[in-house]
Amino acid sequence: MWWGWLKQRDTWVFIAIAVIVRGALFSVFLRGHGLHEAWFGWGAETGDTPGYFEPIESFLDGHAYRPDYRMPGYGLAYLLFRSFTTPQGAGTGVILLQALLGMVSVVVLARCAKLLDAPRWAQYATCILHALFARVILYDAYWLTESFCTSAMILGTHGWLAHQRNGSKAALVWGGAWLMWAVFLRPVQLVWLVLLAVSLLSNSRAPWRARFVATALFLLPFTLADGWWVRRNAVMHGEIAPLSRGVVMPELLSSPMHPLMRFLQATGGNYIHWDPSAHIRWFNMREGPLGRPGPRVDRNVVMPGFALCEHITEDSLRVWAADMSRWSDDGTTPEERIALFRSMNARSDRFVQYYKDERPWQYAIASRARLTALYFGLAGSGALFRSSEREARWFMPSPFLLDAPMHWTVLIGGLIAALLAILRWKRGSQPAWVAFVTLTSIFLIPWGLRLCEGRYLVPMYPWLILLLVLTIAQQTGTRSGTTAG
Repeated sequence: MWWGWLKQRDTWVFIAIAVIVRGALFSVFLRGHGLHEAWFGWGAETGDTPGYFEPIESFLDGHAYRPDYRMPGYGLAYLLFRSFTTPQGAGTGVILLQALLGMVSVVVLARCAKLLDAPRWAQYATCILHALFARVILYDAYWLTESFCTSAMILGTHGWLAHQRNGSKAALVWGGAWLMWAVFLRPVQLVWLVLLAVSLLSNSRAPWRARFVATALFLLPFTLADGWWVRRNAVMHGEIAPLSRGVVMPELLSSPMHPLMRFLQATGGNYIHWDPSAHIRWFNMREGPLGRPGPRVDRNVVMPGFALCEHITEDSLRVWAADMSRWSDDGTTPEERIALFRSMNARSDRFVQYYKDERPWQYAIASRARLTALYFGLAGSGALFRSSEREARWFMPSPFLLDAPMHWTVLIGGLIAALLAILRWKRGSQPAWVAFVTLTSIFLIPWGLRLCEGRYLVPMYPWLILLLVLTIAQQTGTRSGTTAG
């Protein structure tokens, strides 16, 4: 399957596009965000980075994988390099591996377009758009799960598509292994794996026995890996934990930031403290779980008026903001902080219940719509460059100058394309299944989990690009003629 494809000229053009375009953009982002600045080597560090790497250091020191509130998918990549080099060498290795797999994903997404019967021009368009999409490439330079997860989902879904085309059982296991890793990187991607498995089981063109075998092979890598993870958690903690052991970081659970987040999630406010216009900053929470005043500057921060109801008044929210300010004050004693934290926790529970009871429509629908708007507006993501875009402009300006237009074109166009693909659903329609799992995965974030951070959209961009290009090809009446695969 792969060898025949590698013999074709178009494949090598795709590889050249991936290496030259995406590789160049990666180098610009690495230089602008993390070269020689982070403790773990070449890369951009965030507050989440230690949560991925410190458990591996603990494991290597003989103290087991702890803290273990995250699944070890990202840590395994670090362990791969850390077993023979320093933390700085391992961190740099992770970044370079992200860049390499990112380039591979560009080529494989073009192959996915081929397997979905895209014409030759559409395969090239998919390849070029993915190679140019700066919002995805940015995360190749960060120690976050988005880069690996995006690549793993493309490689895993390619295995699913390849099996649909030629019946290869090896492709199923291959695809299932990549998607297993995607789940261990970001547990929410379990929905992608499960829905693709459902598509195999519901394939009415195949006999029941063949469906069960295909589904079992596809899920085998995850079943084995997660079985090990469940057993490990049962032995270490005496609990059944098939995915991550907690949604919230331990330091956040003991901070008054958490009750504020719960309240804003219930009402549809922006809880991302580093976002300069977030509602949470009106409550005097700007610097994360520690809550210190810090250097962050507000931008048009307003009271979340949509959260008001009979028992939630402007005065009660001002009291909450004042309590947060007191908690952050260096003069507040530990005992006073404990009392304030308990008071804010109780207030959050009480206010969320008030909101449910007094504004049920707002709680159930409107709040989720607000979170979706924040999510689509890339809340918390910021600009492509933290300081200046000058160093990018000399090289390849269009992805940076067209960042917002590219984002909104692919997002809105891809969502419309996905909806059209579902409306044209036919038995065994692979584009319709891709559209269905894409829409489910996108809207699960704000509607199911009440989250709005823009970076969670990153693994969905390639599929929105693919669906948009396929729909344009179909609407223009272009059929697959001379192909790249």
